[in-house]
Amino acid sequence: MSTHPALPGHHRHEGPGPVTRISHSTSRSAWAVPVTGGVVLGLYTVFLADDNGASTLGAWMTGLVAGLVAMGAGYVLIKERARMIAEVRAAAFGALFGISLGFLYSLTQVSVLRASLFGFFLGGAMAVASYYVFYMHEH
Repeated sequence: MSTHPALPGHHRHEGPGPVTRISHSTSRSAWAVPVTGGVVLGLYTVFLADDNGASTLGAWMTGLVAGLVAMGAGYVLIKERARMIAEVRAAAFGALFGISLGFLYSLTQVSVLRASLFGFFLGGAMAVASYYVFYMHEH
């Protein structure tokens, strides 16, 4: 980052693109958060699927797949977040959150439209909240 000539010590972003920042995440947190989220999502998926009529094997397979997909997507988001601008990063985290919760809601045997709207609105709320946090942290 360059220093603004009029204000000594003042750092500013030069133009479009990601803001260069020092990553504070360690390699442990890069996988610990997605693994924890994936395990929680997977177990809750098993609970909902089993409670709503799926076979035990089917419920566990659904939970395993849902947990692994969420874990993989979360890991990629955390590893690549420094390369994304705040708007894209917020949209990505909102999308992962909305898709995950919309999927969980769909397991309660509601209509696809209702589960999609539920996920869309919660994902949008997460994207707005994430953008606020990212923007305030960077500026």
